[in-house]
Amino acid sequence: MYINKIEIENFRNIKKTIVEPNKKLNFFYGNNAQGKTNLIESIYFSSLYKSFRTNKNIDLINIDANIFKINLEVVNNKVSNKINITLDKKNKKNILINSKKPENNIFFRILNSIIYFPDEIIYLKSYPLYRRNLIDRSIFFINIEYINIHKKYLKCLKQRNIFLKSNNSEDDIWKEQLIEYAYLIINERLSYVSQINDYLSYLFSKNQLYEKYSIRYNEYQKGNIKDILQNKFIKNKINEIKYGYTLVGPHIDDFIFLINNNNINKYSSEGQKRSFLLSYKQAQLQIYKEKYGYYPILLFDDMGSELDFNRKTDIFNKIIEDSGQVFITTMDLPDIYNKEDKYKVFEVSNGNFSEFILE
Repeated sequence: MYINKIEIENFRNIKKTIVEPNKKLNFFYGNNAQGKTNLIESIYFSSLYKSFRTNKNIDLINIDANIFKINLEVVNNKVSNKINITLDKKNKKNILINSKKPENNIFFRILNSIIYFPDEIIYLKSYPLYRRNLIDRSIFFINIEYINIHKKYLKCLKQRNIFLKSNNSEDDIWKEQLIEYAYLIINERLSYVSQINDYLSYLFSKNQLYEKYSIRYNEYQKGNIKDILQNKFIKNKINEIKYGYTLVGPHIDDFIFLINNNNINKYSSEGQKRSFLLSYKQAQLQIYKEKYGYYPILLFDDMGSELDFNRKTDIFNKIIEDSGQVFITTMDLPDIYNKEDKYKVFEVSNGNFSEFILE
């Protein structure tokens, strides 16, 4: 999978530009606030139809315009598809694939991207909600039906919480249905964490930093998920009625991220956390490749942020070896690349992109 051409009009500070990236490696360099991340964001939006920087899509429209347009040519398994996206200030979104409105979920398979951005480190060191979101979004990336299960679970959870607030301790008709949905979510999480850990172990075998990464989700074991849930509901019945809220299930679970079997939030530097997150992205790439037979696009925002040269080199070498098309933003010209690798470098200034030839 790779982008052959991208045309952007009135997306943030990019008023109009055309970029024809390399099939493998692409650097976008320039000072802050010039539009590097905006290009990355436009690609991410085109794959998931939402931003990683704002919850309000209309914020993506240039301040002097009423609509933005993104046109992409995407090649996948030698098949070329054209994606046309517009969004206006009334939040009306229009998506066409090969000039036709796509059927449900088809557009999620045309273009897929995995993104790393510096602020994402908060997913590791902040509230459990962020860690759950990181894992759940990753699962959805390879299993479109997972989001539907998640929505059904949350709808059932809402109904059960209304029931608990009614002070009626009998006829808890929602609990069994909640357990069924919870089982499906937890089972998917366990499987995914197991896959991630397998790839993290593989990456450790090639790791020059002598850091072993892993994720722990040990609330449950595959063989007895429903039994554990039933026991937890019994144990928490009084408190659930007291507080009017469901205290059991995947909506309150947490994941522990580990470096050399130590909790990342207690025994690691910022550089180590970023290395962990980057390795997680690498594992995501491999899981996707294993399922679909090709790599998704990797979006890498702010390559040098809080990484020393050794860490940056280690991560960069992994990216080159085990990935498809890559987009990297940086404030400086790339100082770690192999001249034998295929690449393009673009200079970014005030929303304008021009190809730069490295000698």
